[in-house]
Amino acid sequence: MSILNYMIISTQALSTVFFIGATGYVLKLKSSELQMLARVNISVLTPALLFSKISKSLDQQMLCELWFVPILYVILGSVGLEWTRIGGRILGLSDGFRRLCSVAVYFSNVNTIMIPIVEGIAFSPESRFLLHDKNDTPQKMADRAIAYGMIIGIMNNLLRWSVGVAIMTPSKQQHNSEYIDYRASSSHTSDPSSASLATLGQHDTISSFTNTNNERISDEESLLLSTDNTEPAVDRDFSPAGTANINCTKKGIFARIWRSVQPCLTPPLFAVVIALVVVLVPPVQRALLLEGTYTNCLWRAIDACGKACIPATLLALGSQLAIKRDAGQSIDANIGANTNSRVTSVSAEEQGRGIALVVLGRFLVGPACCCSLLLVIHSFAPWLVPLLRTDPMLFLTLSIVSATPPAINLLTVAQKIKTYEGEAARILSYSYVFGMLVLSLEVAIFLHLTFLIHSGD
Repeated sequence: MSILNYMIISTQALSTVFFIGATGYVLKLKSSELQMLARVNISVLTPALLFSKISKSLDQQMLCELWFVPILYVILGSVGLEWTRIGGRILGLSDGFRRLCSVAVYFSNVNTIMIPIVEGIAFSPESRFLLHDKNDTPQKMADRAIAYGMIIGIMNNLLRWSVGVAIMTPSKQQHNSEYIDYRASSSHTSDPSSASLATLGQHDTISSFTNTNNERISDEESLLLSTDNTEPAVDRDFSPAGTANINCTKKGIFARIWRSVQPCLTPPLFAVVIALVVVLVPPVQRALLLEGTYTNCLWRAIDACGKACIPATLLALGSQLAIKRDAGQSIDANIGANTNSRVTSVSAEEQGRGIALVVLGRFLVGPACCCSLLLVIHSFAPWLVPLLRTDPMLFLTLSIVSATPPAINLLTVAQKIKTYEGEAARILSYSYVFGMLVLSLEVAIFLHLTFLIHSGD
């Protein structure tokens, strides 16, 4: 096959993302509508998609062979962090803005972009070389690819609200320095007509809808940003009152741990855990998938709900990008009136350098490292990951995931920390506009590489 054939497959696969996303961009749904769509998506549609795909596509052996995927995720994330750290210093980015760029490179939009692409490729007549064996079908290919991507999605969800927030959280000294520099160099006027962005950035397929609760965000933020250190008492108090104080301290520690873990405990995560339990218990898996039974009727109902997830998510994604475009223009004008926001000042020139750093990290450095590592394993240590040699969709899926744009939740994390909200909105806007153009070429390259390495097997 020529590169033109791969480009045709690639552009056809991406056309679904473009058309549905463009529709959402034109509709520009209101924040209240997006919030309702997010509630349905995160509570019902996304868990249904995850459960149906994982429970149907994976088995015990395949799950064991995918042990290296979390390791690959950590390696690529570490490379991305080093890229932004070194590149940010070379480009002269401020420490806080460089942290924002690090989160943008580390956490990608896994499922919203990946799922329609792999489904489009699987059902293309030109992609027969991706078949696992003679009994394989396009639907089975798509289901396996989605299940592979879900593992990356799980890692994204678990680390976004812990590692991501920790990376972006400024120290007290840094915050005070930025505030003083900002107050000395500029002043902003308030715009009372600006709309709240607190409900945005929650439609990435693996995300935490619990962060729309303002009280919970405030509580978590007070934990993450607290700089008060309580000195322990020198003399131990063994009186009943002292014992009560110790118990209260223990309860406080457990409460803090619970509040740190709670953002990750979302319906999608529970769906993944239940699906993995089903996979690890073959009799239960067979009972769910056996046609003509009531348990299979239940599974098909869940699968039907899951099919509505991606169109709903892409519509929301398009609307969010339209709103974020306006948000990037209005946040800086309103930040002076918001006493809860940290004041940050990044020049347009510095923002341009940061956006370029993120775009290169997401669409060049990440894919290059991912493909190189997978090719080395396939060529020199195939025994480490036998599935990489037997299933072409694994190489293709992991390559596509490594080249997707930053997660939409980047703005949500920025709002949680209350810093660099406008800069996060601009990074997302430019990354998605540029990403749609670059992805068509990159997916064609990934298809060509997949054909080359598996044609010789």
